[in-house]
Amino acid sequence: NSGTDQDRLGAIEVKINDLVLDHVSCIDGDKTDWKYFTVPAETPVSVTFAFDEPSAGGTIVIRQATGVETHRLQFKPGSRMVQTFHAVPGHYFLEIFCEAFQSEYTIEVSLPH
Repeated sequence: NSGTDQDRLGAIEVKINDLVLDHVSCIDGDKTDWKYFTVPAETPVSVTFAFDEPSAGGTIVIRQATGVETHRLQFKPGSRMVQTFHAVPGHYFLEIFCEAFQSEYTIEVSLPH
């Protein structure tokens, strides 16, 4: 029930500075979503995310275009999480998943000044 974004090949584009709302659900068989974003030039990039249901065990993995994991972040209740890193031009992937239950989540990719 995951749909086209169940793996890296079906990743859905996230535009820089757009807020994306989506959901994952272990209950409905849609445990994993994949998104990607494109970095136009060498620059710092921030990925901000939050899960509505802390007990879902929401996790986000940031990956290079080749699939290599660069950051793995487990959502902690009570705040939005931010990961800032130095990016080179190209595509980056976000693997978003839950360990239990279900949850809405938000993601924003931005270029901090």
